[in-house]
Amino acid sequence: MTSLKKTFILGTMALAVSFSSFAAQQLTEQQAKDLQSFKSITIRGAFYTDSDYVLAMSKAADKEGAASFFITTTNISPSNDTLRIVYAKLYKADAPKAEEQVENLRKFEGIYEYPKSKAIRLEPFNIVRIRGYFPNEYDINQAVAKEASSKGAYAYYIDSRSELGSNIQVAAYLFKKDAPERKLQPEDAIPYDSEAGQQALAKGGDAAMQVEKPGYYSPSAFNEKFYADKFNNKVKVIDQPSNKPETSISTSTTKSEATPVSEPQHVNRYTVTLPDGRKIQELNDATAAKMVAFDTIKFRGYYVTDQEISYQAGKRAIDAGAKYYHIARIAHDSNGPNITVFVDLYR
Repeated sequence: MTSLKKTFILGTMALAVSFSSFAAQQLTEQQAKDLQSFKSITIRGAFYTDSDYVLAMSKAADKEGAASFFITTTNISPSNDTLRIVYAKLYKADAPKAEEQVENLRKFEGIYEYPKSKAIRLEPFNIVRIRGYFPNEYDINQAVAKEASSKGAYAYYIDSRSELGSNIQVAAYLFKKDAPERKLQPEDAIPYDSEAGQQALAKGGDAAMQVEKPGYYSPSAFNEKFYADKFNNKVKVIDQPSNKPETSISTSTTKSEATPVSEPQHVNRYTVTLPDGRKIQELNDATAAKMVAFDTIKFRGYYVTDQEISYQAGKRAIDAGAKYYHIARIAHDSNGPNITVFVDLYR
């Protein structure tokens, strides 16, 4: 969702814009993370579109002697919706490689606990789902690590936990030491079933590479159902009486055969669901910048949360026949609490 005052660029835009006038080229997040920046700069201006401030940043980076840049954040002024403050890191043509951080991983039962940033890039070889009474975080990790150890894991990552009465159910992914890299969708991938996606596929080449790819994974989340089916996994109930050795039994609430999943998942997008069941997804800045809106609508009112804004935007977008929407900008009234929301619509 788009924040009322600040928009974080989760995956920088690979815009189809020619930078023939400027030397500095925009980097993707993947490219930038491997390089050392020599300077950070900020620009301000009345930028009406994403491409406007990308071009302006390219020019500013060029003046600083940079060969490339990575936009990290943009701020929208609460008093002037067209005024943006754009932050970027600059890189030389011969920028040195970023120094690898020494990992300081926790260990339980001899098994490493991976952070999400590391786990999301690796392919798990199994999944553990347990349910039981775990008084604290340490007990959860101990129980998961014990299961992971019994399956020959080198590391694990706890992805989800949910309270079921006094018990907690935990899902964790297990990794070998030499776990292969997962095939990840770009965070700014163009939706496969959109007009822009079909046009990009028809063009082929670099344009087609910007579209969601079947069989690739979300870069922000694991799909528990997919992996549970893949590994034919059932929830294991852990019985932990305080005065007895730990015992366990296996149970499953359903008896269904594992169903192959050909497409693990698309990029996770915020989804608005109306009471009648109709749904629509919100695009982030980076994805919307690669697509052409067929219409722009606006509405005005008093909304306290981002969820309210997104719901109202999604509802109007559905009624207008859109498949996707993007909150382009939010203008705050100077003499009151109301806001005007501008929404781009996409098929």
